[in-house]
Amino acid sequence: MATARPSSGGSGGIGSATALRFMNHRITILRGEDASAYGDISDVGTPVYEDVPAAIAETSQTAFDPATQRQSIIRAIKCILPSWADVETTDTIFDPFTGFYYMIENLEQEPGLGYYPPRQILTLRMRSGVTAAGESGP
Repeated sequence: MATARPSSGGSGGIGSATALRFMNHRITILRGEDASAYGDISDVGTPVYEDVPAAIAETSQTAFDPATQRQSIIRAIKCILPSWADVETTDTIFDPFTGFYYMIENLEQEPGLGYYPPRQILTLRMRSGVTAAGESGP
């Protein structure tokens, strides 16, 4: 029986699995709280680590919902970091290339083969209302 080929993310494009192999982004990890020039407290925090190599891609999975008898597409943003990156679930990740801020939903260790430490797999969600100055947007 023939099996369907996995989707490559569009015609001529690369899939999310391929994009996650290459750490082509440099991110900033922000931690704690920070106050703006006006004294407003923001949970974006101050930069703890800068220029951390990372791979960020949107992934999608198809799931069947038996109640509605329909297939639904579940989209998520995945990020892969080296094992030495000190990341906590309360941190905020800033991608200076796109200007997007992300909050961490889930933190996992990639299964390793032994000697080399496993990479970290993060499930991210975009943050809204955050500006480059660390203040809440309008």
